[in-house]
Amino acid sequence: MKRILAFIPAVVFLFLIPHASAQVSIAPSTVFISDATNVGTLYVSNRSDEAQEVTIEFAFGYPSSDDEGNLVMNYQDSVAFEKYALNEWVRAFPRSFILGPRQQQTVRFQVRPQSGIEDGVYWTRVKILANPQTAEIDMPAEEGITTRITFRFEQIIAAFYRKGNATTGLRIPQIDAVQQEGTLVLVPHLERTGNAPFIGSMTARLFDQQGNMVKERQGTTTAYFKEKRRIELDVNDLPPGNYSAVLSFETRRADMSPTDLVQSPTITETVRVTLK
Repeated sequence: MKRILAFIPAVVFLFLIPHASAQVSIAPSTVFISDATNVGTLYVSNRSDEAQEVTIEFAFGYPSSDDEGNLVMNYQDSVAFEKYALNEWVRAFPRSFILGPRQQQTVRFQVRPQSGIEDGVYWTRVKILANPQTAEIDMPAEEGITTRITFRFEQIIAAFYRKGNATTGLRIPQIDAVQQEGTLVLVPHLERTGNAPFIGSMTARLFDQQGNMVKERQGTTTAYFKEKRRIELDVNDLPPGNYSAVLSFETRRADMSPTDLVQSPTITETVRVTLK
Protein backbone atom coordinates (compact mmCIF):
# COMPACT_ATOMS: atom_id res chain seq x y z
CA MET A 1 0.00 0.00 0.00
CA LYS A 2 1.27 3.44 -0.88
CA ARG A 3 2.33 5.48 2.13
CA ILE A 4 1.00 9.02 2.40
CA LEU A 5 2.79 11.79 4.32
CA ALA A 6 0.58 14.40 5.91
CA PHE A 7 2.43 17.55 6.92
CA ILE A 8 0.90 19.27 9.94
CA PRO A 9 2.70 22.45 11.08
CA ALA A 10 2.55 23.08 14.81
CA VAL A 11 3.27 26.53 16.18
CA VAL A 12 4.40 26.51 19.80
CA PHE A 13 4.68 29.80 21.67
CA LEU A 14 7.94 29.98 23.59
CA PHE A 15 6.66 32.06 26.48
CA LEU A 16 3.97 29.49 27.23
CA ILE A 17 5.99 26.26 27.23
CA PRO A 18 9.10 25.85 29.44
CA HIS A 19 10.77 23.31 27.13
CA ALA A 20 10.24 25.58 24.14
CA SER A 21 11.65 28.61 25.91
CA ALA A 22 14.81 26.62 26.61
CA GLN A 23 15.41 26.21 22.87
CA VAL A 24 15.93 29.81 21.76
CA SER A 25 16.17 32.80 24.09
CA ILE A 26 16.22 36.49 23.27
CA ALA A 27 17.44 39.61 25.04
CA PRO A 28 16.33 42.24 25.72
CA SER A 29 12.61 41.54 26.05
CA THR A 30 11.79 44.92 24.47
CA VAL A 31 13.77 46.86 21.87
CA PHE A 32 14.01 50.64 22.33
CA ILE A 33 15.43 52.77 19.52
CA SER A 34 15.96 56.54 19.65
CA ASP A 35 16.45 59.08 16.90
CA ALA A 36 19.93 59.74 18.30
CA THR A 37 21.24 56.57 16.62
CA ASN A 38 18.27 55.00 14.77
CA VAL A 39 19.78 51.61 15.70
CA GLY A 40 18.69 48.87 18.12
CA THR A 41 20.13 45.48 19.08
CA LEU A 42 18.67 42.06 19.83
CA TYR A 43 20.61 38.96 20.92
CA VAL A 44 19.25 35.57 19.87
CA SER A 45 20.76 32.56 21.66
CA ASN A 46 20.37 28.88 20.82
CA ARG A 47 20.41 27.01 24.11
CA SER A 48 19.70 23.62 22.56
CA ASP A 49 21.97 20.95 21.07
CA GLU A 50 20.50 21.21 17.57
CA ALA A 51 20.75 23.92 14.93
CA GLN A 52 17.86 26.37 14.59
CA GLU A 53 16.57 28.17 11.52
CA VAL A 54 15.64 31.66 12.74
CA THR A 55 13.55 34.27 10.92
CA ILE A 56 12.70 37.82 12.00
CA GLU A 57 9.32 39.28 10.99
CA PHE A 58 7.35 42.42 11.89
CA ALA A 59 3.64 42.78 12.68
CA PHE A 60 1.96 45.97 13.90
CA GLY A 61 -0.16 45.53 16.99
CA TYR A 62 -0.63 46.64 20.56
CA PRO A 63 -2.24 45.46 23.83
CA SER A 64 -5.89 46.48 23.97
CA SER A 65 -8.76 45.20 26.12
CA ASP A 66 -12.19 43.64 26.04
CA ASP A 67 -15.25 45.03 27.82
CA GLU A 68 -14.25 43.37 31.09
CA GLY A 69 -10.76 44.84 31.10
CA ASN A 70 -8.95 41.67 30.06
CA LEU A 71 -5.88 42.22 27.89
CA VAL A 72 -6.22 41.29 24.22
CA MET A 73 -3.83 41.99 21.33
CA ASN A 74 -5.12 44.20 18.53
CA TYR A 75 -3.49 43.52 15.14
CA GLN A 76 -6.38 44.95 13.08
CA ASP A 77 -6.23 48.71 13.76
CA SER A 78 -5.57 50.15 10.30
CA VAL A 79 -5.99 53.75 11.50
CA ALA A 80 -3.30 53.34 14.16
CA PHE A 81 -1.10 51.53 11.63
CA GLU A 82 -1.11 54.52 9.29
CA LYS A 83 -0.12 56.91 12.08
CA TYR A 84 2.18 54.91 14.36
CA ALA A 85 3.47 51.79 12.57
CA LEU A 86 7.22 51.32 12.42
CA ASN A 87 6.97 48.47 9.92
CA GLU A 88 7.88 50.38 6.75
CA TRP A 89 10.88 52.07 8.36
CA VAL A 90 12.62 49.27 10.23
CA ARG A 91 14.95 46.59 8.87
CA ALA A 92 16.57 43.63 10.61
CA PHE A 93 20.14 42.52 9.82
CA PRO A 94 20.27 39.57 9.39
CA ARG A 95 16.61 38.79 8.86
CA SER A 96 17.08 35.02 8.61
CA PHE A 97 19.97 32.81 9.68
CA ILE A 98 21.04 29.39 10.92
CA LEU A 99 21.98 29.39 14.58
CA GLY A 100 24.21 26.51 15.59
CA PRO A 101 23.99 24.66 18.91
CA ARG A 102 24.90 26.88 21.88
CA GLN A 103 25.59 29.84 19.59
CA GLN A 104 24.44 33.46 19.75
CA GLN A 105 23.54 35.86 16.93
CA THR A 106 23.39 39.65 17.16
CA VAL A 107 20.50 41.15 15.19
CA ARG A 108 20.67 44.86 14.37
CA PHE A 109 17.57 46.94 13.78
CA GLN A 110 17.93 50.06 11.68
CA VAL A 111 15.17 52.65 11.44
CA ARG A 112 14.97 54.97 8.45
CA PRO A 113 11.94 57.17 9.14
CA GLN A 114 10.28 59.16 6.46
CA SER A 115 11.12 62.85 6.50
CA GLY A 116 8.95 65.27 8.45
CA ILE A 117 7.41 62.80 10.89
CA GLU A 118 5.95 64.25 14.07
CA ASP A 119 7.58 63.88 17.48
CA GLY A 120 6.39 60.90 19.49
CA VAL A 121 6.78 57.14 19.80
CA TYR A 122 6.23 54.68 16.96
CA TRP A 123 6.17 50.91 17.35
CA THR A 124 5.76 47.42 15.94
CA ARG A 125 5.88 43.81 17.13
CA VAL A 126 8.94 41.69 16.36
CA LYS A 127 8.32 37.99 15.70
CA ILE A 128 11.26 35.65 16.24
CA LEU A 129 10.48 32.34 14.54
CA ALA A 130 12.71 29.31 15.15
CA ASN A 131 12.53 25.91 13.45
CA PRO A 132 14.77 23.15 14.82
CA GLN A 133 16.46 21.53 11.83
CA THR A 134 15.96 18.04 13.28
CA ALA A 135 12.51 18.61 14.75
CA GLU A 136 10.47 16.68 12.17
CA ILE A 137 8.82 13.65 13.74
CA ASP A 138 7.22 10.81 11.74
CA MET A 139 4.23 9.38 13.58
CA PRO A 140 2.88 6.17 12.01
CA ALA A 141 -0.87 5.87 11.84
CA GLU A 142 -3.36 3.31 10.64
CA GLU A 143 -3.55 2.05 7.04
CA GLY A 144 -0.05 3.13 6.09
CA ILE A 145 -0.64 6.84 6.64
CA THR A 146 2.21 8.71 8.32
CA THR A 147 1.79 12.08 9.96
CA ARG A 148 4.84 14.32 9.94
CA ILE A 149 4.85 17.11 12.49
CA THR A 150 7.19 20.08 12.15
CA PHE A 151 7.59 22.24 15.25
CA ARG A 152 7.94 26.00 14.91
CA PHE A 153 8.69 28.09 17.97
CA GLU A 154 7.66 31.72 18.12
CA GLN A 155 8.37 34.65 20.42
CA ILE A 156 6.90 38.12 20.03
CA ILE A 157 8.35 41.27 21.57
CA ALA A 158 7.72 44.99 21.15
CA ALA A 159 10.01 47.47 19.40
CA PHE A 160 9.67 51.23 19.96
CA TYR A 161 11.17 54.19 18.15
CA ARG A 162 11.30 57.56 19.93
CA LYS A 163 11.42 60.70 17.82
CA GLY A 164 12.05 64.11 19.38
CA ASN A 165 9.98 65.24 22.35
CA ALA A 166 7.82 62.34 23.58
CA THR A 167 5.25 62.73 26.37
CA THR A 168 2.67 60.47 27.97
CA GLY A 169 0.11 60.41 30.75
CA LEU A 170 -3.35 59.13 31.68
CA ARG A 171 -6.87 60.37 32.18
CA ILE A 172 -9.10 58.09 34.24
CA PRO A 173 -12.72 59.22 33.77
CA GLN A 174 -14.24 56.13 35.40
CA ILE A 175 -13.42 53.18 37.65
CA ASP A 176 -15.80 50.22 37.75
CA ALA A 177 -15.80 48.31 41.03
CA VAL A 178 -17.74 45.10 41.60
CA GLN A 179 -17.53 42.34 44.19
CA GLN A 180 -17.66 38.82 42.77
CA GLU A 181 -17.90 36.38 45.68
CA GLY A 182 -14.58 36.80 47.50
CA THR A 183 -12.94 39.02 44.89
CA LEU A 184 -13.06 42.79 44.41
CA VAL A 185 -12.73 43.54 40.70
CA LEU A 186 -11.50 47.01 39.74
CA VAL A 187 -11.65 48.11 36.10
CA PRO A 188 -10.30 51.63 35.46
CA HIS A 189 -11.07 53.27 32.11
CA LEU A 190 -7.79 54.67 30.79
CA GLU A 191 -7.31 57.41 28.21
CA ARG A 192 -3.71 57.97 27.15
CA THR A 193 -2.52 61.57 26.82
CA GLY A 194 0.56 62.86 25.02
CA ASN A 195 2.16 61.35 21.92
CA ALA A 196 3.54 58.10 23.37
CA PRO A 197 2.04 54.92 24.87
CA PHE A 198 1.81 54.79 28.64
CA ILE A 199 3.97 51.85 29.77
CA GLY A 200 4.39 51.14 33.46
CA SER A 201 2.72 49.62 36.49
CA MET A 202 -0.68 49.72 38.16
CA THR A 203 -1.03 49.30 41.92
CA ALA A 204 -4.31 48.71 43.75
CA ARG A 205 -4.48 49.37 47.50
CA LEU A 206 -7.52 48.85 49.68
CA PHE A 207 -7.95 50.88 52.91
CA ASP A 208 -10.45 50.39 55.72
CA GLN A 209 -12.33 53.26 57.40
CA GLN A 210 -9.47 53.80 59.85
CA GLY A 211 -7.04 54.40 56.98
CA ASN A 212 -5.25 51.05 57.38
CA MET A 213 -4.11 49.38 54.17
CA VAL A 214 -5.62 45.89 54.19
CA LYS A 215 -4.89 44.72 50.64
CA GLU A 216 -2.37 45.53 47.92
CA ARG A 217 -1.62 44.20 44.47
CA GLN A 218 0.63 45.40 41.66
CA GLY A 219 1.00 44.50 38.02
CA THR A 220 2.33 45.87 34.76
CA THR A 221 0.03 47.88 32.54
CA THR A 222 -0.09 49.78 29.26
CA ALA A 223 -2.39 52.29 27.60
CA TYR A 224 -1.82 52.89 23.91
CA PHE A 225 -5.15 54.65 23.35
CA LYS A 226 -8.44 54.22 25.25
CA GLU A 227 -8.30 51.00 27.24
CA LYS A 228 -9.77 49.22 30.23
CA ARG A 229 -7.49 47.40 32.64
CA ARG A 230 -8.59 44.80 35.17
CA ILE A 231 -7.04 44.16 38.57
CA GLU A 232 -8.44 41.92 41.30
CA LEU A 233 -8.09 41.89 45.08
CA ASP A 234 -8.83 38.87 47.27
CA VAL A 235 -11.23 40.18 49.95
CA ASN A 236 -12.43 36.82 51.22
CA ASP A 237 -10.99 37.44 54.67
CA LEU A 238 -12.26 41.02 55.08
CA PRO A 239 -15.39 41.93 57.08
CA PRO A 240 -18.30 43.66 55.33
CA GLY A 241 -18.19 47.45 55.34
CA ASN A 242 -17.02 50.55 53.54
CA TYR A 243 -13.53 50.77 52.06
CA SER A 244 -11.47 53.02 49.80
CA ALA A 245 -9.73 51.54 46.75
CA VAL A 246 -6.75 53.60 45.58
CA LEU A 247 -5.29 52.99 42.12
CA SER A 248 -1.84 54.35 41.27
CA PHE A 249 -0.20 54.38 37.83
CA GLU A 250 3.55 54.89 37.41
CA THR A 251 5.86 54.82 34.39
CA ARG A 252 8.23 52.26 35.88
CA ARG A 253 8.66 48.53 35.45
CA ALA A 254 11.13 46.06 36.90
CA ASP A 255 11.99 44.66 33.48
CA MET A 256 12.67 48.01 31.77
CA SER A 257 15.11 50.86 32.38
CA PRO A 258 13.54 54.18 33.40
CA THR A 259 15.64 55.86 30.71
CA ASP A 260 13.85 53.81 28.04
CA LEU A 261 10.35 54.64 29.23
CA VAL A 262 8.63 57.92 28.45
CA GLN A 263 8.06 59.34 31.92
CA SER A 264 4.91 60.71 33.51
CA PRO A 265 4.03 61.93 37.01
CA THR A 266 2.27 59.30 39.12
CA ILE A 267 -1.50 59.24 38.53
CA THR A 268 -3.70 58.32 41.51
CA GLU A 269 -7.46 57.84 41.69
CA THR A 270 -9.73 56.72 44.55
CA VAL A 271 -13.08 54.93 44.46
CA ARG A 272 -15.32 54.10 47.43
CA VAL A 273 -16.45 50.47 47.67
CA THR A 274 -18.76 48.55 49.96
CA LEU A 275 -17.98 44.92 50.70
CA LYS A 276 -20.90 42.65 51.51
